[in-house]
Parts: sequence; structure tokens; C-alpha cells
Amino acid sequence: MDEYLWSVIKNRDSMTEESQAEDFIADAERHNEWWSEGIGQDLQDATDRTPRSDFHEVLKSVHEEDEEGSSNLVYPIYGSTGIGKTTLLYQLVAALIETTDFPLRDPGFDIISSVSPRQILYVPLEDSLYHLERPEEGIERLKQVVDYFHTHIAPRHGRKYILLDDIDILNLDEGEKETLLEFVDEDTYLFLTGIVREQVNLRELSKAGNIDHVEWPWGVLPMKFIDTIGYPEGEGGLNVDFSNEFRDQLESYRSDRLSGPNPIKDVRKGLNLKSSDTDIQSAIESLNSLYFDRFGPSERDDLHDAARDYLRKGGTLHRTTDSSVRNEIIRSHFLLYLYKGLAKYGSIQNPENLHRLSSIAASQAGEELKYTEISERIGVDRRTVDSYLGVLDDGIAVTESHDYSLRRHRRTRLYLRNPRHVVLLSQRQEHFGFEEYSQQNVLNHEFEYKLARTVAFDHAMRLSFSVKAYEVEYCPTDAGLVDYILHRDGIVLPFILSYHPHTDSAEQIALEFDPRDGQHTEDGSENLRELEYEAPYRFIVTDSVPKKVRENESLVVEHNDVSICYLPYWLFLLIC
Repeated sequence: MDEYLWSVIKNRDSMTEESQAEDFIADAERHNEWWSEGIGQDLQDATDRTPRSDFHEVLKSVHEEDEEGSSNLVYPIYGSTGIGKTTLLYQLVAALIETTDFPLRDPGFDIISSVSPRQILYVPLEDSLYHLERPEEGIERLKQVVDYFHTHIAPRHGRKYILLDDIDILNLDEGEKETLLEFVDEDTYLFLTGIVREQVNLRELSKAGNIDHVEWPWGVLPMKFIDTIGYPEGEGGLNVDFSNEFRDQLESYRSDRLSGPNPIKDVRKGLNLKSSDTDIQSAIESLNSLYFDRFGPSERDDLHDAARDYLRKGGTLHRTTDSSVRNEIIRSHFLLYLYKGLAKYGSIQNPENLHRLSSIAASQAGEELKYTEISERIGVDRRTVDSYLGVLDDGIAVTESHDYSLRRHRRTRLYLRNPRHVVLLSQRQEHFGFEEYSQQNVLNHEFEYKLARTVAFDHAMRLSFSVKAYEVEYCPTDAGLVDYILHRDGIVLPFILSYHPHTDSAEQIALEFDPRDGQHTEDGSENLRELEYEAPYRFIVTDSVPKKVRENESLVVEHNDVSICYLPYWLFLLIC
């Protein structure tokens, strides 16, 4: 080829590459308005919203790493589309920047308002140009932006904070994920968000590196019941007007960082199935104290009403009070997550099948299903159904519950993790009266029970994480169903849901349940574990506490050497 023509081609390619790099850098400057003047509208909008508990957990972790002198850190965060990951990152920026007034619950953290605006780089990959690039080119453009930040923006001394939002857009393989660790120089804290755990999990890749600490991926879910109590109704909070004093008291009950007793934390500590200090009797005493001593009659009534309101609203924050707009936003986010995010992650050619499975989970709401029935309804084989359910579970969209005894291994129960999805994906004749977020003059106890069952499962999953249990399972008896079973190494916590209109036989189910029915295999094997199963207590989760419990001022009732602990539905949600 002619030398002149070759030089022209080289120069053209060089100019194109330089021009593209400039585009990505200019885009980064636009998204980091705090580098120049002001904080920008997106950051202002985030600071106007009440931070959720996930934000405080992240901020606490960063504070602790700073206190321990960690020179670098990787903090991965994942969750569904629209769940609040971007808002969390913006609020973290606001908390760190010294020029931003962002009132916080933990003003004692030294890292708050300690950072120059030019020490922070925020890259929203979904809202930038990266989705137009091939993976290998996208990561190169990101490296150029990070390099520009280090050489032209950030001061030479002092910690740098790099926040990469929607890293799943890059579609990185394991080798390309290692490139992300190159951004973590000394005195650099890196935050990543994605839609599923594995996209942001760098713990294994970092073992050979020089990184002080890599956090386990933090999953962002719809807010728990106890968290929604602290939010104004206009943002999606509950319509029960709790005083600030009561909210602070409730927060102190679950946190040892605040003064006073911590009975909620004490319950979780007593139920910790992995700890050598497991003390279920102590947990029962803390539950009794919470119900009879810590909360007065009016507060118990308010918490009962708040739990019913939570069933209607779920744990999703909103910027509008218009019910139809709220519903459309939630529906759109969920369908976008299924058809775009999870379908791409799972390489699924027919994402409508994820939609169908989610709709089945909504209409069945925890009822037992045969895998063959699911296969026939969707029109795929069992192996494909398993792969779909695996993707939905990775995305914390739909979770399976399996039989505690392994005797019905061809069956499953499906639960949506967001109660509002149960409303939006079920049929109109099922959810009538629940389209609105406030109480209507329509009685639909059957659908309320479906929501209560779904919410209780979601909270049981969270409790299993707190108490180091294995998966939440179920167990049929002749009298009825033990809905949620938490267990580890033979210690069993069975929970029976007694919620109107399904309140019959709860005590009989508790008496018939035999923990020795449990069968569980060794990890990665079909061999059964040899365990001595025992359940010191059976728990009945109820929306109507029996008169005998109130009169005796004890949540525990003894029946033929079986100890049954009644838990008000709202109290069960509080401790999860």
C-alpha cells in the first residue's frame, strides 16, 4: 500500500479514536457538575429524598474502612431496574462532598463532608455512550475517562472515590472484569452497581491483588416494613402517623450504635443458627418484652394498621402521589428489567417467558406448583424452566421455596419479592380494590392474604440472612402447611401463617409438625446429611393475637410438651 495512503488511514483512525475519547470525557464532565460550580440537578434531586437504610449501611461500611485505615476498597451493589441504586450513589456523593448540605442520621462519621468535589468521579454507564460500544471498546473508553480523572481533575494527594453505575452495560466477561481492579490504586475507593450479584462480585478476582478490602455484594431490595415507618407518606411511606420520637425509639431497638436497649437486635442474636451463642429462649424473652413492655396498646394498634398498609404499598419510594402513575412506573421498571436486563444477563431468547413465570408467581402467590404444570403453561421443558427460575432468582425478582422433607421434589412454590408486583401482574378479578395505594371501600380478604403471604416470605428470606439460616422452605402436614421453615445444622425455626381468611388449624399444624421430617443433602452431592432435627418452638404468625395470649401476657402457649409462640404479623415483620 502507498505510504501516503497508509499514513492518511492511520491519522484518520487516530482522529476517530481521539474524538471518541473526547466524547466520553465530555460526557463524564457533564455528569460530574460538582467539579466546576454547583452540584447539578440530579444530585440536588437525590439530596431532597430521604435516604433509605441501604444508604446508611453503605455509609457505615465506608466509615469503618476509613477508620481502620484501608487505603483502598471495592464496594459492589446490585438490584433491579428502578430500585434506587443511582439515588444511593448520588446521596453518597452528597454525604462525602464538603460543599453539600445533606442532613444525615449519623453525623459522627468523620468522612461526612470531608471530600473535595474533584476527588469524586461518577460514571453512569447506562446514561452515557458505553452501551453503543463493543465490550472490549467500552472498557477501554472507561479506562480513558478514569485516567483523565486522575491526571486532569483529582488532586495529586488525598483519596479518590470512583462510582461506576450500571456496570452491566459493559457486558464484561471474567477476564475483562479484572480490568476494573486496575482502577483501584492506593487511596482509591471503588463503587460498582449492576443488576445481579455476579456482575459486580470481584472478591475472587481480587485475592491475588493488593486491595485492602472487597465487600460482599450488597443487594438492594424493596424496603422492609420497619424501614418504611421512617418515611413520609408522600414519598411512599405509610399512612399511619408515627411520631419522630417513636421512630427514633424503634431505630434504637435494632441498632447498638444508639443508646438504650436493642430488643430487636437481641431477637436476631438469639435466633442466630450459626453462632455458638444461639439462645432461642433469650429471643423469646425479647419478643415478649417487645410486645408487652416496649409497645403500648395504641402503638400496637398503629403497628397493626401500618403492616396492613404496607401490604398495599410495598417498600418502593415514589415522587408522585398519583396511583396510576406509580403503578405505571413500577410496571415499566419491572418489565424493562425482565425484557432487557435479565434476558441479556441470562442470554434468554424469549424474555416473555420470564414475564409469564412472574405472572404465574403473582396469580398463584405461594401455592404449590408442579414443575410439569409450569412447563406445560410456558411451553418449554423442565431444564429450561429451571434456567428461567435461576435467572429470576439471581435478579431477586422471583424466589422459589422447596419442600423441607424433599418428598415432593417435583414441586415448588414461587414468590415475587416485591408485593406491588403481585398486584400489577395478577388478574383484575383477583386484585380488585388494590389498584390504589390507600384503603378502598372494597373487601378483598383473599387477595390481602396473598399479599400477606408474599410479604411474610420476603421478610423470612431477610431474616434467614440475619440469623445465618439456609433457604426458606415449607412443609405440608395433614392439618395444613408450615409456610416458612428456617434451619441450619438441625436447629429448626418453623413459622405458620395464620392470616384472615385462612386462620383455621394453626395450632393443630404446629402440633403435627415433626422437625425430624427434614431431609437435606450434602453440598454438591445427593447424599443425605445425618442431622438430629429439633424445633424448640413453633411460631404462629397471626394478624389476630388470641385472647389467652393477651390475658396471660405471654406470647408462648404450651400444648402437650410443644411450645407455640404467637407472633403478631407486624412483630414478625419488625424483627426480619
